[in-house]
Amino acid sequence: MIINRSGSIEYVLAGTSDSITIPVLTRFKLAPGRLRGLRLIHTHPKGDGLDNDDMADLALLRLDSVTACAMDEKGYPKFMETAYITPPDINDIETKFGYLEDSDPYNQKTDYPLFIEALDDEIERKTIGLHTAKTGEYAVLTGVFKSKEESEIYLDELEELARSAGINVISRIYQVKKEIHPKYVVGPGKLREAVIKALLTGAEYIVFDNSLSPSQSRAVSEFTELKILDRTQLILDIFARRAKSNEGKIRVELAQLKYILPRLNVKDDSLSRLTGGIGGRGPGETKLEIDKRRITDRIAFLNDKLKKAEQSRDIQRARREKNSLPVVSIIGYTNAGKSTLLNSLTKSDVYADDLLFATLDTSSKRIRFPKERDVIITDTVGFIRDLPPNLAGAFKSTLEELYNADMFLQVVDVSDKHFRKHIKAVENVLEEMELLDKERLLVFNKIDKLTEEELEEIEKEYKDAVFVSAYNRKSFDNMLIKISYYFFKEGMDLFNE
Repeated sequence: MIINRSGSIEYVLAGTSDSITIPVLTRFKLAPGRLRGLRLIHTHPKGDGLDNDDMADLALLRLDSVTACAMDEKGYPKFMETAYITPPDINDIETKFGYLEDSDPYNQKTDYPLFIEALDDEIERKTIGLHTAKTGEYAVLTGVFKSKEESEIYLDELEELARSAGINVISRIYQVKKEIHPKYVVGPGKLREAVIKALLTGAEYIVFDNSLSPSQSRAVSEFTELKILDRTQLILDIFARRAKSNEGKIRVELAQLKYILPRLNVKDDSLSRLTGGIGGRGPGETKLEIDKRRITDRIAFLNDKLKKAEQSRDIQRARREKNSLPVVSIIGYTNAGKSTLLNSLTKSDVYADDLLFATLDTSSKRIRFPKERDVIITDTVGFIRDLPPNLAGAFKSTLEELYNADMFLQVVDVSDKHFRKHIKAVENVLEEMELLDKERLLVFNKIDKLTEEELEEIEKEYKDAVFVSAYNRKSFDNMLIKISYYFFKEGMDLFNE
């Protein structure tokens, strides 16, 4: 039986001597950091107590308690065992269980309603204590990786993506395997662990580093009531926040609609979780009841608007080319400090923040060198590893600007312990675009975050690079000299005049 807190029976369940099937309980809303308000009581004909399945149901369904009533040979209650989830410990976030002292089915001394109300309040209080951020929802990150080192690198980046989308990360659970699970991405045991950890800590989301196919998204959403996001949805959400230009907004909406469209082919309950909050911002908040035809029509309409926006951009580009000014494009991994560097170089106020994809739209400014020589400096969207194909178009206009550049400033966050992999990721994108042969100057940014010894070691490794702090214009001299020499064949002497 499943009983609510008022003592009314919600379900009567019939099963075998080995198992029972618990119905879907979604109509009993599960609030983060609270119990569900339902108690499961069932018999064990073989005369044993609670087993692993009982404890898994207790944790996964967030039940108030689970009671196993062991039966004797004649079918009468012999003893009972009741387990409940204990409040989380801030120093040890693991699921732990407590047991009621009552074991006599005919003589129970615990005031159960009073006990469970007090337990629920204490669980909520302790869970709130785990939430140290002042705003935002919480998530557990998970994914499948080929090595432990890879899991650390990729989950670090996923955590930054989550932070940029307004999600606080409370736990990370990963699995090292050569291939992903075809149904759940991570194995069912690891998924169960992630779900239980999320429920225990009051997290609203489980975020996958791996992109979920429509069928995987549906399978995971059937496994848990928690909101499910993947890396693609996080990036889409960030793009929707950051896009300011008309063309940028069109491209983001197109990417979101193309993400949703194949998920309408299967009845995916997880789509309902795209309508609000993280992963469903901007155009994604459109009614999801729209059918494939309406989405297809909308995509065609946006493609038409996009062509007009591209024509306008081509005209602006032609005007710049007519002036025959050299163009330097600032490129680099996301959050390397490109927009901050542009602002410092040109004394402008392009939006910049310590977030991934803080800038999505292209910004172009002039910088004047001695003898009244001008150079166009262009900021671009940050690169990122393994960008899903349906997202590449979301900043196609920015990438197209790279073909018109005469020189690249590849900005690198030297304070990031994974900066070498970031350099390689950017080079991979340039290689795919057949731009690797263009003049490129490595600019190591954020040197103010390193010790002198750390900086010296990196300088020895990258002898042709320049080292700057985007907040300190005095550190730009070497970079400006190299730019000037490349375009005007004049360097130090020119700046000393």
